[in-house]
Amino acid sequence: MVASAKLKLIGYWGGPSAQDWPNPHEFVDPSWDRDERETVREYLEDGFVLRAFGGISRCRFCDQPNGALERTDGQWYWPDGLAHYLAEHDVRLPQSFVDHVLALVDRLEVVEREVEWWRSQSGCRPAED
Repeated sequence: MVASAKLKLIGYWGGPSAQDWPNPHEFVDPSWDRDERETVREYLEDGFVLRAFGGISRCRFCDQPNGALERTDGQWYWPDGLAHYLAEHDVRLPQSFVDHVLALVDRLEVVEREVEWWRSQSGCRPAED
């Protein structure tokens, strides 16, 4: 039996029918370092698709259609349009999430790469009669 894991949600915003969610306007920070913001934005866009929904979410700032997917990195999950808020509206996400992203990106840049396993592969061919 596989132990259940919890994914931590980030990036759902309050609106007329969801007043108990955070207000994205309270997260606006135009002074956030541009390179760090861009790294987090790219990370959000590159997440694995977790779920797809039938309806389209709309941006709480500009009302632009903003996706119908949820994405994940295996620890966190977020709506597909979250990257739009960073790119277009200067939204800064909580530091715990930013630290998570930067630590993973940094680790991937310096991790040792093993190539011999792949070089040793010969492929999978159907058995011959």
